[in-house]
Amino acid sequence: MTLIDVYIDEVSKRVHKNKRENIKLELKTTIEDMLPEPYSEADMVEVLRKLGSPTKVAASYQDTPRFLIGPNFFDPYIRTIKFVFPWAIFITVIVQVIERIFLYSGEEALLSTIISAFAMTIVAIISVSFHVLFWITIFFIVIERSETNKIRLVPFLNDPKEWTPESLKIKTIPKDKIITLSDTIFSFVGALIFTFVYWNANRLLGIYTTNGNGSLKFVMPIFNQNILQSFALFVMLCVILSLALTFLKWRTGQWSMMIAIINALLQSAGTIVFILIAVHQDFIHSASIPYIATIVETNTAKVSTVIDKILLASIIIAVLANAFDIYQGFRKAKIPTSKNDKLENSD
Repeated sequence: MTLIDVYIDEVSKRVHKNKRENIKLELKTTIEDMLPEPYSEADMVEVLRKLGSPTKVAASYQDTPRFLIGPNFFDPYIRTIKFVFPWAIFITVIVQVIERIFLYSGEEALLSTIISAFAMTIVAIISVSFHVLFWITIFFIVIERSETNKIRLVPFLNDPKEWTPESLKIKTIPKDKIITLSDTIFSFVGALIFTFVYWNANRLLGIYTTNGNGSLKFVMPIFNQNILQSFALFVMLCVILSLALTFLKWRTGQWSMMIAIINALLQSAGTIVFILIAVHQDFIHSASIPYIATIVETNTAKVSTVIDKILLASIIIAVLANAFDIYQGFRKAKIPTSKNDKLENSD
């Protein structure tokens, strides 16, 4: 595709589908009439610069608003949603966490409190998301059907980057090479959850029973917290490096050889620490084995054997999973980044 073809495609996809073919022909004719004979790439760039951004050209073909949010305001509308949504969700989560901390009386099991807090936070996020989307949409409907220059009064609604034909030539990053925002968020949240669980394993990971009212009651921990604390320095170092790697991934946006190497070193270090903890003879809380044996009506030797097998299986799974993650990191880093003449979807 030439720059002109991509430009026409960007304009046509912003108008009603019934008009697209006619607009494509009309716009192509207009551009060809503006070009000299013969013409160079510099001539194409100059003509597209005169025409302006695809969003504004698409808006000029709309006689009356045919959309809830028209083409002239759709990009600022999306930018506003992307700007407001993360902050709304972040504030909602912070408020919910603070509220649950102050409401926690200590009578209910910590695990039950966390599950309840998680469920309430999800409900709150969904509710806030609907409200934010509703009011942003109402705001743009009012703005679009009144004076269009009102949008300039709100700075963050305007695209800071003015559209130029020079933005047509961009690098195409293969899908497998891209580090998405969801991957980054998942890694960040996962590291925080792991840290919280690790430091509260003696209150979270253990044996539970139910009270008369059906709520959970914590009986005793499964793991020896003293052993976990003895490895705390190494674990926290791995967590800090993991957060640093997550930030680097977010800043880079794609897999590189440097990121793959750091990821391999971090995964290897984490696996070694996990194995050292799992094979420690006092890793399992001593009082939990007789208690489990009493519940399942067997002897402590059989319970210890089953636990050893579970720990061995966990080690094997961790090694295989981290080895696969390391392999995937290097595979994605080796994927070449090509160039094309695709137009950026921006104002």
